[in-house]
Amino acid sequence: MFYEKLVGWAREVWDKRHPGVEAVTIWASSECSNRVAQKQVKAGRRLRAKARYVGMEHLDCPLIVPISDYGARGRKMVLTASAGAYIFHFTEGDSPFEVVYASAYMSDDAQELSAVAIVPENRLQAWAAFELACARAVRPRIRRRRDVYIIGGTDAFFDPTVEWTDVILPDALKTKILEDIEAFFDEGVDIYRQLKLPPFRKLLLAGVPGTGKTMLCAALARLAIRHGRVVVYVSGSDRDGASFEKIQRALQAVAAARFPVLLIVEEFDAYLRGDDKARVLNVLDGIESPNNPKGALLLATTNYPEAIDERISKRPGRLDRIFVIPTIEDEEQAILMLRHYMREHWQDNHAAVVPDLVNQPGAFVREVALHARMIAAHERQTEVTLDMLERSVQSLLKQLRSERDFLTQRHPISLVGAAVRRPKATSESD
Repeated sequence: MFYEKLVGWAREVWDKRHPGVEAVTIWASSECSNRVAQKQVKAGRRLRAKARYVGMEHLDCPLIVPISDYGARGRKMVLTASAGAYIFHFTEGDSPFEVVYASAYMSDDAQELSAVAIVPENRLQAWAAFELACARAVRPRIRRRRDVYIIGGTDAFFDPTVEWTDVILPDALKTKILEDIEAFFDEGVDIYRQLKLPPFRKLLLAGVPGTGKTMLCAALARLAIRHGRVVVYVSGSDRDGASFEKIQRALQAVAAARFPVLLIVEEFDAYLRGDDKARVLNVLDGIESPNNPKGALLLATTNYPEAIDERISKRPGRLDRIFVIPTIEDEEQAILMLRHYMREHWQDNHAAVVPDLVNQPGAFVREVALHARMIAAHERQTEVTLDMLERSVQSLLKQLRSERDFLTQRHPISLVGAAVRRPKATSESD
């Protein structure tokens, strides 16, 4: 195992520097090698346990390839999580001591740092205080803003522009979702605290792709900002994809915020893979839930509710409510949505295509309207006729059928030993 080699190297360094001095080997926080923490926690920093951080020196370790991640801090891109080896120097009372530390990527399959440290056993409390200082330095700085914080994306913020009235869903469903959120922040936070529970509520929006879950989240984010809440969005769009490390950073930000927080995690099922699943369970179960006294609400989405482990979806408290976001249920809803996307091009006779829109996701209606308007623009027409709209509907239905046929009729092909399908030979008389 790689960590055993790393521990062996660290012990050798310790024994050379402190022959005969006993010390323990521990799993350490990778945040101690984070470049942000190393800049923020300066030499001379007072720690708890009457200890003081004196400084650090870099060590060359043949087992570690020095490499850093980077990300947005405010509006600036900075180096963040880093692999490396160090000696950290401290004093406690009048006695100096030091810690041998190494952080590295233990596996080729996961971009996640792990760290080990050699610490004198009677200095564990001081070391824990130093780890805490590093963790606090790394936490995103959350202040009340008029836009949304992004954790893990290529941008630091985004401005939600979707209004609540732009969300076209059954009125009863919209009301239930909004009432649940507002009831939590208005009265629920106090109830959680009375019961000595972290005020952390979890809602899941489940539905097939295109039903409007993202639009719903954006509208709720805009409403939350208007109510003076902080909104944090976890993004899987960068090179790291969906990782628990992003969830952890977001939860640290939620816990450190001095305001009520709406935390949005789209495609939640993508985070429930491998070892990350157990970590997510701990977060949802309350053991590691963020304890923000002002209240935090997780709004998660999934296109595949069947991928949500039963230990999460059917365990009370891990997900407080699951709302199913349906496809278009009736012609009235279809007309509202089509009118919304047709805008000034709407004509009453466009309602003729409405039966084809029922049971389709909202994204289908949007694309129908956009494609019809593009047809009109291509044909240099100032109005969208019913014929254009019907052509758009039929084109998209044909596309959907073709996609389904492709998925059901395709044959798996292996690059090793694959049999190539060839036309049957024919005789001259055929």
